[in-house]
Amino acid sequence: MNNLITMLPIEELHRHAKARALNDYALAELADSIERVGLINPIRVRKAYEGYDIIAGHHRFAACDSLGHREIACIVVEDGDLRAELAMIDENLCRAELSPSDKATQTARRKAIHRELHPQTKHGQAGAAARWNADEKIAPAFSTDTAKATGQSVRTVQLHAERGEKVIDEALSAIKGTKLDTGTYLDRIKNLSPNEQMTAVKRDLAWERKKDRDDQPRQGGIAGRIETKQTPTYEEMRAAILLLRELTADDMTRICPPNKRAGMCQQLSALIITFEQVKEGVSA
Repeated sequence: MNNLITMLPIEELHRHAKARALNDYALAELADSIERVGLINPIRVRKAYEGYDIIAGHHRFAACDSLGHREIACIVVEDGDLRAELAMIDENLCRAELSPSDKATQTARRKAIHRELHPQTKHGQAGAAARWNADEKIAPAFSTDTAKATGQSVRTVQLHAERGEKVIDEALSAIKGTKLDTGTYLDRIKNLSPNEQMTAVKRDLAWERKKDRDDQPRQGGIAGRIETKQTPTYEEMRAAILLLRELTADDMTRICPPNKRAGMCQQLSALIITFEQVKEGVSA
């Protein structure tokens, strides 16, 4: 394979059909950097029926195009479809702005490609024992290879892959870009059946939408303070949390009227999601 840098006309380069959508903020920053210091890393392309398909470097290509460059430094490779997709996934996984659902989807797809490129890990024995041995062989190689390519830890790679394999595509698509798009939420639903996953996602998304609609200032209590731009103090919030901690399930059942318990459970579920988002932000 020839890794020499070649200057190619920009009109001969084409975005790959499976390329991720461009991030406007990242694109603007990259264009500014290229304008100041030039393109440091050539983009990776392969010959297509007409011109060249971009394998890695879609943001760099778009940035150079926005600056009016007529030629771009490229490395032309002879990657097949799977290796070309693998290179795109690796570039995506190196980007900080990917959401947890994106990371899960991309990492699970990378594992599937790894299996296709290394079919020997899927053959040799029959039945459940064969599947178990295949996983034992592939997991270390896949995790280590992905960690090295993307700069993540092996444990992080394994976690993203597990989420992407266990959470169905429909659920991942539904929560993408919402308040439920967190690693904690994916872990919560990943062991549910497909039907249970979608039931949970639809219920929780509906609750988030209701919270947004109802999040209007009201007189009295905390809502009244919000209306006048006053938020609860740390001590007030801490006192409320400690009060909830002291209540047992029996206490809550006794205090809350039967016709109010469903609504109370919805509010507690929303509160749990909020706390998990805070926890995830602290550990990030």
